[in-house]
Amino acid sequence: MVTLRAALNHLRDHPHQPSAPITICSDSQSALATLREGPASQKTLLGAAIWTELAALAGPSRRIHLQWVPSHCGVDENERADQIAKEATALPQAAVPVDVATAHRAAARLARDRTIAAWPEGWYRTLMENRLPPPAATGDRSSAVDVHQLRAGHWSGSRQYLHRIGRNLSDDCRQCPDTDCAAGRCTVCREEADTPRHFFFRCPALMGWRLRMYGTIFLNPEDVRDDGEVAALAAAVRDLQSRTATPR
Repeated sequence: MVTLRAALNHLRDHPHQPSAPITICSDSQSALATLREGPASQKTLLGAAIWTELAALAGPSRRIHLQWVPSHCGVDENERADQIAKEATALPQAAVPVDVATAHRAAARLARDRTIAAWPEGWYRTLMENRLPPPAATGDRSSAVDVHQLRAGHWSGSRQYLHRIGRNLSDDCRQCPDTDCAAGRCTVCREEADTPRHFFFRCPALMGWRLRMYGTIFLNPEDVRDDGEVAALAAAVRDLQSRTATPR
C-alpha cells in the first residue's frame, strides 16, 4: 500500500503525457483487494489517500489500471521494488505513523510469535515446527482437556507423566523423570514409557486403532497434527486402560 501511494505521488509530481493510460503493477493481492472495495469502504488513512490520488490522476480521457503480477518471477521492476522495501525495513521506524489496523496486526503477530516461543518443549512442538496449534475443536470439555494436555506432553492419562510429578508412586521409585523407569511404563503393552509419542507411533496395543484411522500402523508425524486425531487417540487409550486395569 505504501509503495502504491508512492507511485501515485510520483506520477502526480512528474506529469508525463497527461492523457496516457496508467498501469500500476503490484504483487500484493491483499492491497489490490482492499482498494477494489472502493473509496467509501477504506478503513485506513493509507487506503483513503490512495483513492484520493487515483481520483486526482484519473480523467475523462485517462484510464488507470491496477494490475497484479506474481512476485519473484523475474520482473525487473518488481524485483527492484522488493529490494528497496527490504532496505527500508532497516531504517529507523519510530517516527513513521502507523494506522490502527497495522498496529493491531503487528500486535497479533508479536503475540503469536511469543506464544510459539513459550510453547513447551516436546513431541508436539517438534511436530508443529513454527505453526501455532489450532484451538481444540472437539465436542466436549473433557476431550479438549485431553488434546491440550497431550500437545504439551503433560497428559493425566500417562503413567510416566504422573510418576514424574509424584502422582504415580511405586515401591521401587517414588518419583523421577526417567523414561526407562518401570513405574512409567505403558499399562497396556508394558514395553516402554507411555509418552504421547509412544501411544501415537509405537504402542503395539494401538496398532488396530492406527490401522482403522489411517490405513497403516506406521504413521508419519504429519498424520497426527489434527486435534480430532489427538482426541480420538486419547479416547482409545483411556478405553484400553479401563479394560486392562487391575484392581488394587
